[in-house]
Amino acid sequence: MTDAAERVLAALNAHDLDAFVACYTPTATIENGYDEVRVRGHEELRALYARLFEEFPALRVEAGWRTEVGEFVVQAETVTGRPGHAHHVAVYLMQDGLIARERLIA
Repeated sequence: MTDAAERVLAALNAHDLDAFVACYTPTATIENGYDEVRVRGHEELRALYARLFEEFPALRVEAGWRTEVGEFVVQAETVTGRPGHAHHVAVYLMQDGLIARERLIA
């Protein structure tokens, strides 16, 4: 069985909004590297990614190197199919098999 950090990329690449949101805890946050929260909870996740999937039909994220430290999964990711940065590091805090917090450092 794959973990939520793997499932979330598969769901994102398939533009499967329900599967994507299901990878996160109900109160999960996605933040940037400066502690600024971009989204909080399933409703905001759903709204943001529904828009991104519609606006960027070729959007894909591929994992590069990866390490696990306690409850954290840290991996390099490459983004294609949209303007902006092409590489970032994602830090996922895992709780009960789901992503509780995602920090994107770009």
